[in-house]
Amino acid sequence: MSTPDNLQSIVCSLIKEYLKKKPFFSIEDIVVFINNRVRANPNLNKNSIEIIIKKLIKKRVLIPGTKLMKNNIIEHPIRNEIYNYIRKNPSNVNEIMKAINIGSNQVLWHLSCLEKFEFTRSKKIENQRIIFEYDSNSDLDEFYYYLKQDIVQDIINLLKKEGNSFKVTEIASVTKRNYNTVKKYLEILQKLKLIKIEKDKKRVLYKIDIDKYESIRKSIPYGE
Repeated sequence: MSTPDNLQSIVCSLIKEYLKKKPFFSIEDIVVFINNRVRANPNLNKNSIEIIIKKLIKKRVLIPGTKLMKNNIIEHPIRNEIYNYIRKNPSNVNEIMKAINIGSNQVLWHLSCLEKFEFTRSKKIENQRIIFEYDSNSDLDEFYYYLKQDIVQDIINLLKKEGNSFKVTEIASVTKRNYNTVKKYLEILQKLKLIKIEKDKKRVLYKIDIDKYESIRKSIPYGE
């Protein structure tokens, strides 16, 4: 007895065969092709084939205009390398180019394929397009983006090591960073609730929320 999954598998197999010859297709053409190949199967006809194809398109297993299908999208070695890098290291395009050692046109092409088939997604943070694994927790995107930056790590490492509250001027002095830059990132970390503000008379002091930081740190991907 043919199950819906079996019928979909048959249709997918024939779609692959069709796409090897004709990467650009209309639903009508591919339905006719598949129907001619499955005449002996009483469970498949033009109507049922079209329904299956539309479901595959809706689930982005199949996308008109490309010969790729979701189940073979990362068979390409470079695309697979890019995808695995992004899984561990959500990054911008330049970082991916540098890590994989490929040119901009090539990386943009592979990224477009990965995004079309929902292997990856992107988010704009501080005017940069950051690429994330599609199924990763989008609530953690900004935590990852900021916590991977050297200046943020310098600030956090200082606050963790000392365990005290610091003024902006003190943090800037110890980390040897520009005052305004340090202040900017302290405000960002405060919005992310990784840093608490304490007021001592007229002084504004910053202290890390170590429990929140450690909890977030364990939840975000970091490459080796």
